[in-house]
Amino acid sequence: MEKQKKKFKLSGMAIFNIIVGVLTIIMLFYFVFSKGGVIDLLKSRDGIIMWLLVAGLIVFNLNTVVDSVVTYIFIKSQYPKVRFIDAVKISCVGVFFSALTPSSTGGQPMQLFLMSKMRISVGFGSACMTQKFIVYQFVTMAFSIFAILVRFKLFSDAFQGFWASAFIVLGFLVQLGLTVLLIIVSFSERLTGKLLGLIARILRKLRVKNTDRKIAKLTKEFRMFLDSNRMLMANKKRVAVIYALVCLQVLLILSVPFFVYLSFDMPRIAAQTGLPPANFFDFICIQSFVLFTSNLIPLPGASGGAEAAFALYYGSYFGFRTKPAIVAWRFITYYGSILLTMPFSYYTKGHKDKEKQIENEVKEAISSENKKTTG
Repeated sequence: MEKQKKKFKLSGMAIFNIIVGVLTIIMLFYFVFSKGGVIDLLKSRDGIIMWLLVAGLIVFNLNTVVDSVVTYIFIKSQYPKVRFIDAVKISCVGVFFSALTPSSTGGQPMQLFLMSKMRISVGFGSACMTQKFIVYQFVTMAFSIFAILVRFKLFSDAFQGFWASAFIVLGFLVQLGLTVLLIIVSFSERLTGKLLGLIARILRKLRVKNTDRKIAKLTKEFRMFLDSNRMLMANKKRVAVIYALVCLQVLLILSVPFFVYLSFDMPRIAAQTGLPPANFFDFICIQSFVLFTSNLIPLPGASGGAEAAFALYYGSYFGFRTKPAIVAWRFITYYGSILLTMPFSYYTKGHKDKEKQIENEVKEAISSENKKTTG
């Protein structure tokens, strides 16, 4: 008797990834082959100054090096035997999986998995990654507010109609709200306790199975998380160094469009065609607007939103070269970073089996804690 063939089924996530992939390819084809795109640029007399484009690529990827240093400082505070190359692996894994997942949600779980393989505790690893994210959010938020205050004219010019304005304001508010929420969860035990209580009530109303066990597990993880946070932020000198490094990291990321601007020989073209002149400081301010606006799009790499935000803010500076500028910028900051960090995905092999192991370890820790409480 012949065995029944298994039906091939696509998961919802697989379908979502296929749709995003197709849309990304369509956008690339549009920017490359449409009128005024990359092909037209390559055919024109005024080509690209390649060494400046390569310089932009190097500058952007230096931000991953800085990120690795920050990761190394955080982890070494508790695990002195950790090597810098381990921090590089953790950072590159985060870059790769963040780029492939909606709202960059896949980066941190894979980083935690890799750290668990390095025998770094889940609670401490989670605290390290969250604190690093909070510092990054806080610094980018500070850059955005500073840019709005000193270059409000550049910012206000982008308010072209209701939808553009709503897109910008909502992006800013979401980034601000996320930063505030993370700070509360990281440092306020009282408010975190109230949040856990609210989650418990919601789960009970929804009649979720094993609610008490789930809340106990979550409470245990939060306690480990809060303790690790306090330890990480206790050393003021270390905190100051980390903030300085993240400021440098954000500055490297924000400077990429200016390298694209120079590589397209736009200062000369702007002088000849009457386009508005640009300087490095203005481009840093504008890119901070692009970052917080595009972060609103819950797609891998903020696909669509990032390109729209770039065109919205930089269109007047690049003029007829806006399309190829978008391709160059996205290749440096997104597609290129995926290619460079892809080899590091090798270190996450077997993550599904490890997830079960981590869950069992947390259950054992909760059980042990309960015995101590009742004993």
